[in-house]
Amino acid sequence: MALPQNEKPQNKTPAPAQSQSNAQQAPSTAGMIISRLNDLNVRMRLAEQRINQNKERLRVIDDQMLGNKKELSSEVSEIEDSIIDLRKSIKNVNDTIQHIIKEMELTAKKQDIDVIEKYVDMMDPTRYITKDELKGLLKKNG
Repeated sequence: MALPQNEKPQNKTPAPAQSQSNAQQAPSTAGMIISRLNDLNVRMRLAEQRINQNKERLRVIDDQMLGNKKELSSEVSEIEDSIIDLRKSIKNVNDTIQHIIKEMELTAKKQDIDVIEKYVDMMDPTRYITKDELKGLLKKNG
């Protein structure tokens, strides 16, 4: 029976030299395990530190976001109040404009003034006699 090239024939009974090497390998294997455990322990502590740092960063970011939210809420509230004030002001301006329009409708138009001016010119009040002049004329003729 042929063995694959990579495999070595196995002896079922260890030779005395092999049992010594196994004894030597046992402490070195234990040392390797301890070394690996120490390595893993260090890596785990580093991972825990990173997690704690990330938790702290997340807490700081969360605090900043809460502060920003409060600030933005305050600004939005101020803007809403300003909008309400602007709407009231616009309503007042519109009411005033409507009042002015009504008043202007009640005033005389230029055409009406021109007609009145023509009547006054036709009557020429400067030709009228005053009371004193009438009394004087009545005394003379009288």
